Amino acid sequence: MESMNLENYPGLVAEILILLSNFKFQARESLRATISAFIEHTERSGTFDSKAVEFQTKVLERSGVGNETCLPCGTHLLPADGSLNSSMEELKTVLFSIVQDLFSKQKINPKSIDILITNCSVSCPTPSVATMIINKFGLKSNVRSFHLSGMGCSAGILSISLAKDLLRVHKNSLALVLSMESVSSNAYQGKVKSMQLANCLFRMGGAGILLSNKKEDRQRAKYELQHLVRTHLAYKRHCIQVCFSRT
Repeated sequence: MESMNLENYPGLVAEILILLSNFKFQARESLRATISAFIEHTERSGTFDSKAVEFQTKVLERSGVGNETCLPCGTHLLPADGSLNSSMEELKTVLFSIVQDLFSKQKINPKSIDILITNCSVSCPTPSVATMIINKFGLKSNVRSFHLSGMGCSAGILSISLAKDLLRVHKNSLALVLSMESVSSNAYQGKVKSMQLANCLFRMGGAGILLSNKKEDRQRAKYELQHLVRTHLAYKRHCIQVCFSRT
């Protein structure tokens, strides 16, 4: 049996998806949270007993989290501010900074963005994060926007998967993907050790990626997306409980 030549069937040929630029959030010095400062803050908060403080101290010291990592403004307060306003401030501080850097340093017109995808697993405000980006930077009225939440650490790769699918359908398009996690309103204050781990490991940060399927962009592309494999295990009980919110 002869093999099919896909060049004769242009509708079946996948578009080349390329990475034009990527930026990460750079926090200001005042938001730095050293290991010693974090331990002192945990002790003085009065939330945890001595055993919980000792456990979190051991985890933090062995985790590889350095003294240059940062926490949002509300987390530095005593008592910590876990309000919606604090979470919104963190979202805007991280993502607005990333997008501003990307647009200014790459000299990109905000209205040239055709697809906008944002993700933040544990924070899903109204209006959505994507809507806030559109409003702040004046993206065009027909931009295709999406916000993903509740997907844990897989949200970043899921956003790329969604961008890939959309770029396969919409030709000559630019897709901006923004990924972050909010720690302001999600500090765990209970006694379950496995859930205290998040307090030690998660820090303030975010990243933005600009993807394109335009032929003229290939000359300045950094990388080309060739393979993306996605497996959903939510049908398994022990998998769906890997990351969950509870009071």
